[in-house]
Amino acid sequence: MKKTSILVVLLAAALLLTGCGQPAAKEAATEAPAATEAPAAEETAETPETEESGAAESPQPFRVQVRDDDPSVAYVLIRMPDPVGLLPLPAEGEYTRTIRWTLPDGTEAYNTLHLTPTGFWMEDSNCAGHDCIMEGEVTLENRETRVLWNMVICLPHQLAAELVTREEALQVFGR
Repeated sequence: MKKTSILVVLLAAALLLTGCGQPAAKEAATEAPAATEAPAAEETAETPETEESGAAESPQPFRVQVRDDDPSVAYVLIRMPDPVGLLPLPAEGEYTRTIRWTLPDGTEAYNTLHLTPTGFWMEDSNCAGHDCIMEGEVTLENRETRVLWNMVICLPHQLAAELVTREEALQVFGR
């Protein structure tokens, strides 16, 4: 069973990195439902764009470093396909974050993540098939036993969301 899980993860990562599964046609976007406010991010990257539920589009508010005074114990690492930034898990409450960008073929893409104190899931996407939505919740407790381990992957959009601990985030982005 372990060999199968590892093989599935490697196959999914290879497909994500090679760009297989590009959408054939532009699909209509839907609005994400309202949710609580996300924690503020001081260090930010510029593209793509995200929006919090109910807020207007703004420059990407991903964290690109882990600060010493940050109380977060885990983050969602966004890769498109390279690491773009971190979304902190909230200490309490929940929030959604919609990531919007334009694919190389000109197609407008979006993925909406729902973050809780213990994990996250893909809530919405305009990709073909919506397989990423059906991958379920990744939590700190189940991240090593799921088929895709700590990841939710949207192959058509070449987006991977990965639940990482504070220590793992420090390894990716350093201090």
